[in-house]
Amino acid sequence: MTKSQLQAITDTSVDGIILSDAEGKVLFFSRASERIFGYSSDEIVGEDVRLLMPSPYSEAHSQYMANYRETGRHTIIGIGREVMGRRKSGEVFPMDLYIGEQEAGGEAGFVAVLRDLTERRQDEEQRRRLFEHSAAILAEQIHFVHAVSHDLREPLRMITSFCGRLQGDYRDRLDARGQEYLSLAVAAAERMGLILDDLVEFAQLSTEKEGASPFDSSVVLAQEVECFAEAIRRTGAVVTQGELPWVVANPIRFARVLQNLIGNALKYVGEGVSPRIHVEAAREGAFWRFSVSDNGIGIDPRHFGRIFEPFKRLHPRGRYDGTGLGLAICRKIVEGFGGTLSVRSSEGQGSTFSFTVAAEGEAAEDDRTKAP
Repeated sequence: MTKSQLQAITDTSVDGIILSDAEGKVLFFSRASERIFGYSSDEIVGEDVRLLMPSPYSEAHSQYMANYRETGRHTIIGIGREVMGRRKSGEVFPMDLYIGEQEAGGEAGFVAVLRDLTERRQDEEQRRRLFEHSAAILAEQIHFVHAVSHDLREPLRMITSFCGRLQGDYRDRLDARGQEYLSLAVAAAERMGLILDDLVEFAQLSTEKEGASPFDSSVVLAQEVECFAEAIRRTGAVVTQGELPWVVANPIRFARVLQNLIGNALKYVGEGVSPRIHVEAAREGAFWRFSVSDNGIGIDPRHFGRIFEPFKRLHPRGRYDGTGLGLAICRKIVEGFGGTLSVRSSEGQGSTFSFTVAAEGEAAEDDRTKAP
C-alpha cells in the first residue's frame, strides 16, 4: 500500500486515528481526530497524548506508561473499551477506544482508534426519556381505566339490584312490553359488567408480566372444553383435537386465548348448524403454531385486520352477544408470548384462527420430568 493510499484511508475514516511514540508524544492526528477533539493536527502533533484525556484518565495513563516501560507488560493493548475524552473546548465526552502496538523504524509506539459516542448516548438518553414518558402515560391510562371501572360499577350494581326487585316484586303489574323492557335493561346491565371486566383485563395486559412456565396444552384445552360443556350440549357441538404439546407461556393467559376462540366458534355458526371445532398444533422452529378451526359463518378477508381491533364488530349486537374485546385481548396475550395471531377464512366456509407459542425448552423439559 502506497503512502497516498494510506493517507486516503486515514482521511476518510469516520473513526479517529492517533499514533504516538513510547513516551506518549503524538506523531499523527487524523482528520476525524481533528473533528472529534477540535484540535488541528499542527496543534496536537508533538504534544503529550494526555492532553486529550480528562482526569483521572490522564493520571492513570501516566502510571500505565511507567509500568509498561518498567515491566513490558500491558493490560489495555488490544482491548476495546469505553473511556472519556476531552475536547479542546474542555468538554468531556464518551468514546470507544482501541489501542494497539506499532513499530516504525525500530521505534515502538501505539496506534489508537476511537469513535465519539456523544450522539449515540444522546439518542439512548432520548429513547430512555421517551420510554419513561410512554410508560408514565400507559400507567396513567391504566389507572384511568381502573378508576372509571370502579366508579361505574356502583351505579351498575344499583341498576341491577333495582331491576331485580322490579322483576321480583312488580312482575305481575307489568304488561308484556314492560316485562320486555325490564329484561332488556337487565341484559344491558350484565353486558356493561362484562365490558368493564374486559376493559380492565385489556389494560392490564400492557404491563402485566407473563409468568411463563412449562405446561401441557392438552390439559388446558380439556379444562376449557369442560367449561363449555353446557353450550356444547345445547348446540350439539363436537370438539376434536390433534396431539398437543408442552409449551412455555402463562397457562392462565393461554387458557384465555383458547376460551375466546372456542367461545367464538360455538357462537358464530349458521342457523341450525351444529358447531364442529378442531384444535391442533404444528412445530414451527422455536414455536408451536396452534390452530382452532370451525365450520362457522366465516369472515370476509377484507375484515381480517378489523376483527382484532377493540370494539370492532362485524354483526349487530342483537344477533351475536359479545363485548367486542375478545379477539383484541387474544392478540395482546399472544403478542405477550412473543407470538402472532392470524386468521384464515372466507364467508360461509368457516374460520381457522392460529397463534404461536414458544416451544418447551430444556429447562422446561427438566421441570416436566420432575413433575409427579
